[in-house]
Amino acid sequence: MLERLVFPEPLQQEVLRLARDGDPDEICGILGGHLGVIERVFPVSNKADEVSADQGVFRDRTSGVATGGRRPVHYYMDPRDQLRVYNELDALGLDVVGYYHSHTHTEARPSPTDVRLATDLSPVYVLVSLTHQPNVRAWRIVKDDPMAEAGQLQEIPLAEG
Repeated sequence: MLERLVFPEPLQQEVLRLARDGDPDEICGILGGHLGVIERVFPVSNKADEVSADQGVFRDRTSGVATGGRRPVHYYMDPRDQLRVYNELDALGLDVVGYYHSHTHTEARPSPTDVRLATDLSPVYVLVSLTHQPNVRAWRIVKDDPMAEAGQLQEIPLAEG
């Protein structure tokens, strides 16, 4: 179990800059490195606006009814862009350490939607908040079954290396 995530300050600042540049939309991407040490940030296009209600990915928080994606409150990694990053990671000899995305108006903590949609449970999930005090936090999402709707959150302390 990862006890801390080494996330150098310049890379944290890069993710914060990407989040600010993408505001009011959520941004997303992949973090590459080795054994809990982030070495590179790889932005991935957010295609949430292209996800229709018929696909059943996103839901209204109040009613639970399926809704279309909206980049200001959702992220959905472009599969082609994600594949490009995976190929680049392989070429560089890096592993997927984690995934990141921003919350433009809420804290840097996975939402119920984030937990529900998390199916890759080995990497960490880094959240960037653009609230009045922008910050970066890392989480492990723990579920008995990767397809489960709910799970537990465990915050992982960040270290600069």
